[in-house]
Amino acid sequence: MFNNESTTSPRTLIGQLPNWIIWAIIALALIGFTDSAFLLAKRLSGTPIPCFITSGCDEVSKSPLSVLFGVPLSLWGVVFYLGIGFLTLLYIDTKNLLVAKLIPLATTAGFLSSCYFIYVQKFLIGAFCVYCLLSALVSTLLFLLGIVVWKKLKTTA
Repeated sequence: MFNNESTTSPRTLIGQLPNWIIWAIIALALIGFTDSAFLLAKRLSGTPIPCFITSGCDEVSKSPLSVLFGVPLSLWGVVFYLGIGFLTLLYIDTKNLLVAKLIPLATTAGFLSSCYFIYVQKFLIGAFCVYCLLSALVSTLLFLLGIVVWKKLKTTA
């Protein structure tokens, strides 16, 4: 009756991590996925990208630097955001600590990639894509939430 093992076990974090963090990660992953899928669809169809605020969307999208290992960066973005969403949903379902530890690692990789892509837009291409900037913002917010998850993991381990 007074056994708190199920709530203090390092294998469970969902009861200690506020639900809003979990759902914020899922919502941001969905926003990032939608943004990347839109860019991928525009790239595959060859249609121009409607650009507002900035004017370099097509310039960035059609740059040879918008491909990594022969794969468009927008496809990498789709895979990244699906992966973050999948990891988070998997954690909710399994409450597995190893899965939870992958979230901060993945969000850090996404953030560092976004930093590099912003550098490429600014200094190598000389143009900005508003959709790429949105993806960088989403990656940054995911990274910040990943830090919160990491800190929570440190306090429960």
